[in-house]
Amino acid sequence: MKKKLTLWILLIPFVLSAQTQYKDGTLSIDFGKKKKQQQDSVQKEQYTYPSDEEEAEQAPKVKKEKKKTTTVSTEDEPDFKRDGLFKGLFNVGLNACQVDGDSHAGYKYLGANVGIGAMVRYHKNLSTSIEIAYSMRGARAQFARGGSNANFFRTNFDYVEIPISLLNIHDKKLVMFSLGLTPALLVRYKEWESITGLEVSDNPPIGQPRKFDLSVFGGFYFVIQQHFVLGAKFSYSVLSMRAAENNTRVNGQYHNVINFRFMYIMDKASFKKKK
Repeated sequence: MKKKLTLWILLIPFVLSAQTQYKDGTLSIDFGKKKKQQQDSVQKEQYTYPSDEEEAEQAPKVKKEKKKTTTVSTEDEPDFKRDGLFKGLFNVGLNACQVDGDSHAGYKYLGANVGIGAMVRYHKNLSTSIEIAYSMRGARAQFARGGSNANFFRTNFDYVEIPISLLNIHDKKLVMFSLGLTPALLVRYKEWESITGLEVSDNPPIGQPRKFDLSVFGGFYFVIQQHFVLGAKFSYSVLSMRAAENNTRVNGQYHNVINFRFMYIMDKASFKKKK
């Protein structure tokens, strides 16, 4: 009895681990199937799934299309840095003049104004400039001639000017404002007497004009296609050039000039070849 009990105790683990079947009233134990199932489960556990990186490497590579970058051409857009710090200036214009203090009012004298210069554009909206110009100023009584009441008075003052724009303000690449001083040296002077029309330049009734003149000016200009400028400049003498006539309200004679001018601005962009 003890031997049978001991035998059953030894066989219980094998019976539990084996597959038992009842068929035709007999008990059958199959150790092979259970062993096969254990081997299949071990193989399943040993199989390792590929990682995402390995799957990415094994997957067929798709060619990436390069993004086309579009560049906007700025050749036609003015750029003060690209075009250089220094710019050349060429101007020609017409002076409409009068002299306050000579008793003949109105901008009736017309004279030429021609000059060259240089501009320093140190900021997008700011610059300074200096020029040297030949400017014809003067005054006259009237345009008509003849008749018993004709007035032949006329004066010519030709100056070599050095206009210095202390401040040029550029707004939206279309408009420019300027403020500055104009020292000038008188190089030619002529005057004609009002009644007879004779020249009295050597001994004028009011006296010889001052050789040196200093004026203040303000200008307003329109910029056309970056290089071409149209505008007007108003200037007025700070120093009187000589004494005023008796019937005037000022203490001396002063130049009062409106200059209508065309100006060309030359920079690096002026020399670029068009493709």
